[in-house]
Amino acid sequence: MDKNRFFDRLAEGKLSRRAFQRSLAAMGLGLATTFTFGRPAAAAAATDLKVYTWAGYDIPDIMGDYVKKYGGTPSFTLFGGTEEAFQKLQSGFQSDVSHPCVEDVSRWHKMKMIKPWNTAQIKAWDNIWPELLALPGANVDGERYIVPFDWGNGSLLYRSDKVQPEEMSWKLAFDEKYKGKISMYNATPTVSVAALALGINPYEFSEADGAKIKDYLMKQRALVRFYWDSPSDYQQAMASGEVLIAYAWNDGLAALKKQGIDVTYMVPKEGILSWTCGLVHMANATAPDDQVYDFVNAMCAPETGKYMIEQYGYGHCNKASFDVADKKIVADLGFSSPSNLFKNSVFETEVSPEMEQRRNKIFEDVKAG
Repeated sequence: MDKNRFFDRLAEGKLSRRAFQRSLAAMGLGLATTFTFGRPAAAAAATDLKVYTWAGYDIPDIMGDYVKKYGGTPSFTLFGGTEEAFQKLQSGFQSDVSHPCVEDVSRWHKMKMIKPWNTAQIKAWDNIWPELLALPGANVDGERYIVPFDWGNGSLLYRSDKVQPEEMSWKLAFDEKYKGKISMYNATPTVSVAALALGINPYEFSEADGAKIKDYLMKQRALVRFYWDSPSDYQQAMASGEVLIAYAWNDGLAALKKQGIDVTYMVPKEGILSWTCGLVHMANATAPDDQVYDFVNAMCAPETGKYMIEQYGYGHCNKASFDVADKKIVADLGFSSPSNLFKNSVFETEVSPEMEQRRNKIFEDVKAG
């Protein structure tokens, strides 16, 4: 992606958090960059509220009530990943609100970087999916340090007209019958896929189990046509028939259905991979609390969720969002029954540095052959 197109897409709010991180790395740019619609965020800010978040979450469309009240958006700084955000905040960077994921909360709390929310001031609190509030990290020592905001899945997307799985299982991605017709994500979630197919906890496994995962992925390597970096890679290949099975996020299902491609998004019997991120109140916040809570309330409003679902293909914290969003889009994304989806979810969770290193090494060894 060229730099001009990158910033065009950033300004349009069409660059996902994952695409943002990859694109910056490809262009050799630093990951901590401050922009709002292609301009320095501070120049466009309507208040002194400072928000540190992912690309695409800095647009008026997802904070309508805040913009109406204050006449514009807060000042935004964008990050490409939560580890980068953690390190920058640890070094003294000041923000009022940030947007890590649930698995990050324990670490941020231990370092005294965040403070608890007063849930009585969050209007949508009683309408937030209880399954998200029950996740490890969503409740620390009886306090609420994160407001779960957005969520989504990773699973297998397959051409229903050409693939007939014997069972709804991650093992489909290891089926030799589809050699050369499989595409996997060029990142460690591929390790999670292998672990789940083998009945192993993808976020906590022994060296012996790690060897089993690596061996399974080495066998799969011969079946994989390519490891994708951008969702458009597998989507184009699947539309043409070059690829029939791919690891995908929810938005891939919607994108291919829009093209009239007969695809199914699997809910594997071993559990669908799920993630959720949210809003935290930074301990060194300087903005008035009323501005902070106005921002959070705007982000948790049903209208925000409607936009997130319809435009980004992500799930939203507010149950009411799914009632006002386009029903066909909700169905195409696999969100018709979030509660049932949560029951079959394996949520990303906090892992130790040693486990993260083990997961990374397995995947790098597999790609190296």
